[in-house]
Amino acid sequence: MSNVEARLGPVAPPSGQGPPFGLRDRVVRTPPAEERSRSGRFPTLRLLLGDIVSGTIAITIAVATVVAIWPDVRSGFADWLWSEMSVMLPLLIGISAILGVYRPSTKNLMERFRNRAVATLLFMLAAAVMCARDGFSVELAAVPLIGALALVLGSWAEHLIIVRFAQSGAWGTRTAILGAGARGRKFAQLLLAQPAWGLRPVGFIDDGTVDGAAETAPEGDPGPALPLLGTMAEWAGGADVEVVVVPDGHVLPHDPDALYRLGVRKILVVSQLGELASVGLQVRHFDRYVALELGGRAHPRGRIQKRAIDLAVALPLAALTSPMVACLALMIKMVDPGPALYRQQRVGRDGKPIHVLKLRTMYRDAEQRLEQVLATDETLREQWQRYFKLTKDPRILPHVGDFLRRTSLDELPQLWNVIRGDMSLVGPRPFPAYHIDAFDREFQALRATVTPGLTGLWQISARSSGDLGVQRAQDCFYIRNRSLWLDLYILIATLPAVIIGQGAK
Repeated sequence: MSNVEARLGPVAPPSGQGPPFGLRDRVVRTPPAEERSRSGRFPTLRLLLGDIVSGTIAITIAVATVVAIWPDVRSGFADWLWSEMSVMLPLLIGISAILGVYRPSTKNLMERFRNRAVATLLFMLAAAVMCARDGFSVELAAVPLIGALALVLGSWAEHLIIVRFAQSGAWGTRTAILGAGARGRKFAQLLLAQPAWGLRPVGFIDDGTVDGAAETAPEGDPGPALPLLGTMAEWAGGADVEVVVVPDGHVLPHDPDALYRLGVRKILVVSQLGELASVGLQVRHFDRYVALELGGRAHPRGRIQKRAIDLAVALPLAALTSPMVACLALMIKMVDPGPALYRQQRVGRDGKPIHVLKLRTMYRDAEQRLEQVLATDETLREQWQRYFKLTKDPRILPHVGDFLRRTSLDELPQLWNVIRGDMSLVGPRPFPAYHIDAFDREFQALRATVTPGLTGLWQISARSSGDLGVQRAQDCFYIRNRSLWLDLYILIATLPAVIIGQGAK
């Protein structure tokens, strides 16, 4: 085996590449083998325990809710709760385990969510059949609530667990990349920067082509080292590799059996589709040809469904959070007297201006403070021109302003914008006109076709850490692939992203 090693550059993917599910623009540490073993020895066990806890909470809340509605069964609450735990919890865990919810896989967080949703629907169907054998009962009434709560709580637990393991370098399927040349190294960079995709690169396979030959890294390269695992001719399934990735643009071997002789569990042939819709692709086979079937235009009925969901969620949520908004407004007034709420003009659907409500996180003379710092500090001026954000922003109120922005609680008043119809729960964030003008006209026109959202892909991944290229890529991905499934995933993933402060500033 050759002793040549291919080294990677700094772990940062090319701006705007890839669907942004999971971590983004975050350097992921690659720990030594013994440390990786300690920190990530039981990802499957952690996922299983997370679902046991989530399922227990879901069943308890569901049973308590039904008892509150039907007081006649209150006397048997303890016995009923134990009965539900002994039947429903093993059923939920068993179906999820059969569908691979607890196994590390090559699926990203969105794909794992769909798998979990299917498992939950099967659980609800099986539980309903079991409870309906003797006709309608209070047990049957609890099943939909158990399923809904288990899906949400289990998804939260899974998201936090996977992000934790991904940050430590212990999540994902051990993956080799075919070709140790420029294309292979570039794709390895992307995988290392996106650990939640489920592919953990451990090295390269030299296939002997010009494109795939190992290269020596530039001098002073600070990136993590990935070894050359061998050539295709020498390869015998070493390094405990389960997946081999053929990067986009890499020439496939003339002998198709050469890939199968690698003896790995899966072979992924990567192809970049640009900004075409990629979620839910269907594969069609025509002899030796493969066709990717893209979805058509969104049906108008989807817009009506989206609006109905917005109202069903925003109205009760606005009522529940109003006391919190009042307390936060009082804290703002104590730090800097003046209005606690303010209206900012943003660009809405069809390019029309909308007035977005927010809790004030900045001083009342914020614009003057910004102009002063940009005029005197070249570094901050360059940062503003790239991100339209400042890492250390002199405009932000001390303590309360930082807290509100880090937790995104300053956005809560925008539930009123959702109720009014100016915004949706999920969509690209509404930007000021100067921010929109920084993008190309084609993207501006695309963005104007959808209603801006309270949360979106930017909020659950890069958030404030993404530059204009990342923002454009994430918004394009959402607009091209938008669906009720994607909206549901983003809604559920928003709270874990807020909890871990992912990219927030």
